[in-house]
Amino acid sequence: MNDLDTAISKAHSAAEATEQQSRQIEARIIKAGGTPPLRQYGSAVSADAIRKNLTLVSVLNRHDPELASFLGIQTGNYRREAEEKEARAMRGKALEMETERLRTINAASTRYREQQQRQGRNPLTGRRWGS
Repeated sequence: MNDLDTAISKAHSAAEATEQQSRQIEARIIKAGGTPPLRQYGSAVSADAIRKNLTLVSVLNRHDPELASFLGIQTGNYRREAEEKEARAMRGKALEMETERLRTINAASTRYREQQQRQGRNPLTGRRWGS
């Protein structure tokens, strides 16, 4: 009888440990914005059930890539999105630099035209007005 009690105790401890880990995984799924798949008490969260739910796979890959890797459903989209975001930021900086360069050129052109007009010259030809 003692062996049976020990086996039951070990099985219960294992089920509780599995349940604790499964609840933590479900909490991360909910935190990421997904709905965890249904499961029986004491059983692990099924990665196969998650793979069948494309919406959940997408949500996990976008909002919790570490959990997606842990469950074996990682697609690598987060890395591509990060690279695209960095490329957009670099393009934005390049546009800012080009805008500043053109602003400087326009300011210089404006100063030149104003100077030419103050001297009584046509800014396009460089000749005096009326000549």
